[in-house]
Amino acid sequence: MILTAYINDTAYDFDVPQEMLDEGESFFSKIDADMDGGYQMSREFVDNPGRKERCQIVADRILDALSSDNKTLALLLCAYLIDRMPGVTVAHIDTDGDILNTRFGNAAEHEPKPLITDEEARTKANESLSEIYKVGRVYKFSVRDLISGAWEESPTVKTEDEAKKLRAAAFDKLYRESKGRVISLNND
Repeated sequence: MILTAYINDTAYDFDVPQEMLDEGESFFSKIDADMDGGYQMSREFVDNPGRKERCQIVADRILDALSSDNKTLALLLCAYLIDRMPGVTVAHIDTDGDILNTRFGNAAEHEPKPLITDEEARTKANESLSEIYKVGRVYKFSVRDLISGAWEESPTVKTEDEAKKLRAAAFDKLYRESKGRVISLNND
């Protein structure tokens, strides 16, 4: 089953395997047990989160899983959303720090944003990469994370050619992310 998560301007299609849904109840129950004592949801503490609040909390955890490139956890969290909110196929995950603004729906209710053009995707990828620069005897560049917006430096390399290859790979990844992607257990 596919769950589409909208994070900022990017749509992520999570292809959740049926066996993950069928065999995930122990994981889902553990998540619920963690929230039974209440949860800090943005500025307020919710003593007993209901079904919608629990799903908003789990959707927020999807951001953390994506930030740490943990695709398996992201898929398990999507499986939780699908299991606990039957019929949900779309999650608009808030990235401005207010979990309560995360919304859910299904594809029939959702009007998708138009796909961005290749030129727009290239521009967005370029805006998320700095030029290569030299630091002492090594070369680096910086990459802006599409989810958090934070700038991170690349690993240092000894030659400018190596830095160009790393930057090209980073550009390709950012380009694909800005066009949207399907995340499954088999994707790299």
